[in-house]
Amino acid sequence: MKRRQFIASLISVVALASAAPAAFAGPAAADYVHKLGVEVLHMAQGGQRGDKALQHRFAGLLNRYINIPGIANFALGPARSNLPPGDKAMFYDLVSNYAAALFVYYVKDFQGSDLKVLGIADQGALTTIDSQIVGGGQQVKWRVAGSDGAMKIVDINVQGVWLTIAMKDLFTRTLNSSQGDFKPLYARLREADTW
Repeated sequence: MKRRQFIASLISVVALASAAPAAFAGPAAADYVHKLGVEVLHMAQGGQRGDKALQHRFAGLLNRYINIPGIANFALGPARSNLPPGDKAMFYDLVSNYAAALFVYYVKDFQGSDLKVLGIADQGALTTIDSQIVGGGQQVKWRVAGSDGAMKIVDINVQGVWLTIAMKDLFTRTLNSSQGDFKPLYARLREADTW
């Protein structure tokens, strides 16, 4: 998977939450997405590729809105049972840092004046929000799970690429190449610090 494909599925980065009733779907989910989107756009304004301080701020933002362990575990699929228990916290930190580094690498793609919500669709336990970056034109789809006060973005789609699928592809290919050894995957995630 190319970094460009991966970042195409980002705008704030993401996580899989456990299934929850869509009781607080619709407007509350749209408000949640808009709030996050505006923070991402504000942070991206004037940002430059390679700015490590900006990367740190993006990581903090992502960790507030996203269940990083959830999306990391989903992306690992069956391999998550082989993740060494003592490595879990480090692995989740690497995933968060990698996602934040991608935001900074492609920061110009996330510059705009606002995030406009175009549509809302309830899909069982999930709500999908269609949106567009005003001033940039980028179309973004967000999947939200949870109830008001405990919502999480569980997936994001930009340019037709879902974050969870892109990460699963990266993790699967890397672990298959290493015959299940997690060290090459950790190294791949750490490469983000050299961009």
